[in-house]
Amino acid sequence: MALRFFRYLRGYVLLKLEGKKIERFLNMALTRGIKFWDVRYLGKDRVLLRVRWGAVRALRHISRATSTRLTVQEKIGLPFLVSRLKRRRAFLGGALFFLALVYCLSLFVWRVEVTGAQKLSPGEVLKVAAQAGLKPGVLRRQVNGKEVERVLKEQLPQLAWVGVEVRGTQATIKVVEKKLPEPAAGPAHIVARKAGLIKELLVLEGTPKVKEGDTVLPGQVLIAGEEMTVPQGEGEPSPVYVRAKGIVKARVWYQGYGEARLEEKGERPTGRKAQSICLEVGGRRWRLYGSDASPFSCYRVEETRYNLSLGRNFSLPVAVEKKVYYEWELYKLRRTPQEARRLAEERARAYLRACLPEGARLVGEQVEEVKGPKEEGLVRVSIRWEVEEDIGQIKEFTPEGGQEGRINGGNQDPRGGSTGGHGNSGSLRRTPESYREGHGSATAFAGRRVCLTW
Repeated sequence: MALRFFRYLRGYVLLKLEGKKIERFLNMALTRGIKFWDVRYLGKDRVLLRVRWGAVRALRHISRATSTRLTVQEKIGLPFLVSRLKRRRAFLGGALFFLALVYCLSLFVWRVEVTGAQKLSPGEVLKVAAQAGLKPGVLRRQVNGKEVERVLKEQLPQLAWVGVEVRGTQATIKVVEKKLPEPAAGPAHIVARKAGLIKELLVLEGTPKVKEGDTVLPGQVLIAGEEMTVPQGEGEPSPVYVRAKGIVKARVWYQGYGEARLEEKGERPTGRKAQSICLEVGGRRWRLYGSDASPFSCYRVEETRYNLSLGRNFSLPVAVEKKVYYEWELYKLRRTPQEARRLAEERARAYLRACLPEGARLVGEQVEEVKGPKEEGLVRVSIRWEVEEDIGQIKEFTPEGGQEGRINGGNQDPRGGSTGGHGNSGSLRRTPESYREGHGSATAFAGRRVCLTW
């Protein structure tokens, strides 16, 4: 590669040599130290070769001495390019002017975009950035990214983080907005989201209605959103309605179910695939790639068709159809009773893990095998988990209308925030169909299914 580059810088030519004494010509050139390369024989008494431009004069003397004819076919290299450009001064000047113009334009920022803005409008961010010196048409070296970030943070307090990146003629302002807590709406109770046994009660605001060791039911008030106060100078207390805050942890029981077969039959993908592409024009089809028939005996096929159109209302009679064949195989597995039980337990635990809310802590586990007919060839397992979790959720109420109100789902934290809850407890929970072997619902697959049978 380096040799070719140096040859291009020095310049070389493609010569055509004709005559009866070509071998003598080549030998005389070698003895005089003239190097040539890429020698190609065109037939009887004709040869093409490449040689540096400075050796052409010496080769002409050898040509006359050997009675051969030497013709220059092509001139290649930088010296010949410069010579041609000198004869086309207008073209050279235009090219240089164009390159200078492109270089000058590349020194400016021509596009500014904002990413990450959700509540704030991009226009508002761009307006503040323009005040800090970042706008279309400004020189790149005049853009101070740190200064722009500082101004944006000062004038837009909704932003938690700002980053400015300039690449080429485009500047990108990346922002991350602050997640402000929603203001409390009105008075509310903390009620039980599910049944459980109270283990810990922390009241920050409101009046507790239960104590540790109590058993509660779903919807039962745990911390009331009212407090009794005694006004100065009066003897009778009066209620003050507040938004209850606190943490109520209870023991909750979950039950999961899993099963596994001792002998399993089914189909599974092998990972191999093949595809074909066809072009359809006016009802006629041409295969561009692959085969119309599947190379596999057991497979799934996914078809995609692209119709060409001009705009929205004018369709062309041209379409491209793509088929992808995925190979599947039939399989048969045999498990020992111990292996089937372990698999059933894994499926039951996977279901229970999916049911647990965030922050829940496992306290105890009970595993029980569900007996069934032996001829079924099926092992069933039921697992019961004892979990400690926060069961409180907000339920707003209107003092004049009693304690009815809408529910803002969520567990209370010490700051009054809330997180979502999961399901009911205490009843038998069966594993979703995707965890039950032999009875699960498979993922939907676009296209046709063609497969062998047992």
